[in-house]
Amino acid sequence: MVYLSVKPAKLKRSGLLIIPLSALVLLLFLVPTLWGSYARILIFTILLYVTLAVSYDVVGGILGYLYLGHGLFFGLGAYITALALKHGQTLPLALLLGASSVLPVAALLSLPLFRLHGAVFALATLGLLMLGGQLASNLADFTGGAAGLSLLPNTKPMVTYSLALVLALAAVLMHWLLGSSSLGLELSSIQESEDMAESVGINCVKAKRLALIISAIPAAMAGGLHAREISFVIPAEAFGLEYSLAPLLMCLLFKPGTTWGPLLGALVLSAAQEFIWTTVPGFRLSLYGILLIFIGMQRAKRS
Repeated sequence: MVYLSVKPAKLKRSGLLIIPLSALVLLLFLVPTLWGSYARILIFTILLYVTLAVSYDVVGGILGYLYLGHGLFFGLGAYITALALKHGQTLPLALLLGASSVLPVAALLSLPLFRLHGAVFALATLGLLMLGGQLASNLADFTGGAAGLSLLPNTKPMVTYSLALVLALAAVLMHWLLGSSSLGLELSSIQESEDMAESVGINCVKAKRLALIISAIPAAMAGGLHAREISFVIPAEAFGLEYSLAPLLMCLLFKPGTTWGPLLGALVLSAAQEFIWTTVPGFRLSLYGILLIFIGMQRAKRS
């Protein structure tokens, strides 16, 4: 079965978007030159959230699983990239090492995880996130423990910014292509009814494993870029709830399972978060809780 075959009509329609998208990409590349370092850091953060949101949506939107462990792959990518950089590797190679290391982790975790459903699945993924933080704290010889890992200052901020832009564009393109691919249709069918999907010959175990792997790789690379940008990694942040709750809310805020839904959610929630961070910094996680309750109530009314 060809998993990533895409309808030719969709590719033909995409040609109309090349000019405005090229102009947008050029503008984003020029942002640091036009508006300085604060604008670079702000857009860099938004680009990472875009990557996290659209990659989360593969499992949380297209497949339809409530998933609280996306931050696990962000944290693993951050630590492995940081360790590779400390051992003298270049940033692109360190990012590739971080991405390739989460591939077998996601493949192995998919076997027990996707035997679970609903709230049990969500709690299990949250438990894995917390386990990742505990391991990072306890394996002090490798990770620096609770004090974390420190890197040399980032002397090439435009490199991390450019890589974040490329990563975000690649993640959005991946999600867009996945939406009408054979794998995307299989994941949507599994969300509707796993028993029905199996009855028509879909290998549900393989499809769900691929979904988790595809979701994990961009998250790991986003974690690696974040580590390089701020030049240190600590367990409480790398495996913090923020990098699991934020993508979830960005996905649910508008229309899960579409490319524009998590993309728009990432832009809106990032802007709201930046405003709160500069006015009442301690309210940021409270915002996630309020939005999660509100979205849950709205979805309960619709059902």
